[in-house]
Amino acid sequence: MLTSLVLDSFKNHTDRSFSWGEKNILAGPNGSGKTNVLEAIYLFVNAIPPQERVFLQLVPTDSWMLSMGGEFIRNSLPYSGRIGYTKEEWKIHFLSQENTVTRSRHLELMPIRAVLFTPMEMNILYLGPSLRRDFLDEALLLAYPEFTKIRREYGLALKNRNSLLKQIREWVSDRGTLDLWDSLFTERAKAYYLYRKELIDFIENRIGSVEVLLEGKYKLSFQYTTKADFSDMESSMLQYLQKNRERDIVTGYTYIGPHLDDFQCMISGEIPSNSYLSRGENKTILIGLKFILIEFIEKSSKKETILLLDDLFSELDSEHIESLLKHAWSRQLFITAQNVPDFLIGKRWFSFYEI
Repeated sequence: MLTSLVLDSFKNHTDRSFSWGEKNILAGPNGSGKTNVLEAIYLFVNAIPPQERVFLQLVPTDSWMLSMGGEFIRNSLPYSGRIGYTKEEWKIHFLSQENTVTRSRHLELMPIRAVLFTPMEMNILYLGPSLRRDFLDEALLLAYPEFTKIRREYGLALKNRNSLLKQIREWVSDRGTLDLWDSLFTERAKAYYLYRKELIDFIENRIGSVEVLLEGKYKLSFQYTTKADFSDMESSMLQYLQKNRERDIVTGYTYIGPHLDDFQCMISGEIPSNSYLSRGENKTILIGLKFILIEFIEKSSKKETILLLDDLFSELDSEHIESLLKHAWSRQLFITAQNVPDFLIGKRWFSFYEI
């Protein structure tokens, strides 16, 4: 459990401290910094910024550094930690009990993982595939700290191969050099896919729990789309790259790999849910999928999760809010809201904070 947070210098917050309970609601107008507090919790617990953020974006505009700290309970004892980042060094520092530690040690000592729900996620079935890939990868990043390196190395291999393709097109490099880079790329892609396949299998085995949320009205399946053959990953990718090498050189782009894959939720194995079900039903599916990912994170990391619900009251109707809170209730909650629903006001189990 996270018991406190101190924001010395984080986005629009300076010298701000919070003491947390089990259920917390942060209320305030748009632009007050409610989401920033959730992002600070996410960073402090997970040792990485939320998706689509980098450390530099979390430093206040009028400052040269990010500085924050907090306390949490581990093995029934209080622990303290701090995180710092400076623009000059471009390096993040971790402290635990006032001792310098590595990121991996920080995560080892932290008994929890923080999972963020955003309004954007409630609509990803209608939006671009990159958001759906991030939806899956976030669970892997939180479940397996080493996946951060796997993902980064794959991104570097992809970038270098694409750069080489453009150099070959412009007669700057020789085509024969692609053989080495194709091998390296498929090696990195395979490492990436081993993690993603584990998550895909986990979702497929538990998709029935989402059918329950839909009151058993539909037969639901999880369909993952990829050009790679999971039964023979390296060979299938190398064959694809060889077959399509000329096209890749002309376009300067690699058309196979986890950076292009996608998923859909299917009704009766044939119809995409986003073209058949209502928006409310698709939001129900995404809530169900998110809790499958939470189960995966907890099972794989052997850590409990705390849940950060960012302005979902404005995105969901009262029925979906109640369903979400019912599933989330066993965990520590942090909820931001511009307008708190009437049925939550005055409830003794919530701690309210004005931001």
